[in-house]
Amino acid sequence: MAISYNAFPTTNISFLDNNTIEFKNSMYVAYEQGIKKLVFKSKKGNINLENQDINLIGDVKGQFILDGETFTLIAKSLNGNLVNKSISSKDNTVFKANDMEIVSTSMKIFQTPQEGVKIIFKNANFDKIHSGSKINKGRANKIELFPEKGLVFMEGSAEFYQDNMKIITEEIHYDLNQDRILKSINAKIINNL
Repeated sequence: MAISYNAFPTTNISFLDNNTIEFKNSMYVAYEQGIKKLVFKSKKGNINLENQDINLIGDVKGQFILDGETFTLIAKSLNGNLVNKSISSKDNTVFKANDMEIVSTSMKIFQTPQEGVKIIFKNANFDKIHSGSKINKGRANKIELFPEKGLVFMEGSAEFYQDNMKIITEEIHYDLNQDRILKSINAKIINNL
């Protein structure tokens, strides 16, 4: 699978050193087999041509397509590596997909052969996982989303609301496709909310 990429500067571009290009008001676009798969816009940024690190700063907005589904990211800054296909932010991040919205203090996206695409959110809150889901909202110290597998893992002071219940647990694994809990550790359920 080949991915090509282009940075499209709309204003000022300059070289910081022999291997780094700085840009302002730019768009980054990555293509896979001729299809636009990844788009990021930012006020400024830079790319190191040697190690393929990209840093986007200021009102970063991005979209990527995975298995026909469009995901949106909004953050103050994003860092990525074009070689190992990773993206991260240490700033507050808003992640949207269909009816789901996750707001977190940091986020990292990467891909492994075993797990596929994995998105990790720290100190995260979410609203409605999808329109048909029984889960309304939740939060956890760490949320792991596996979009290709339709799985959500919540760890550390995890809680979510399902129908008229609040479930508080150390860890929970949830199947988005089947809309059911797969695993829960030390759960406390509060009914009739």
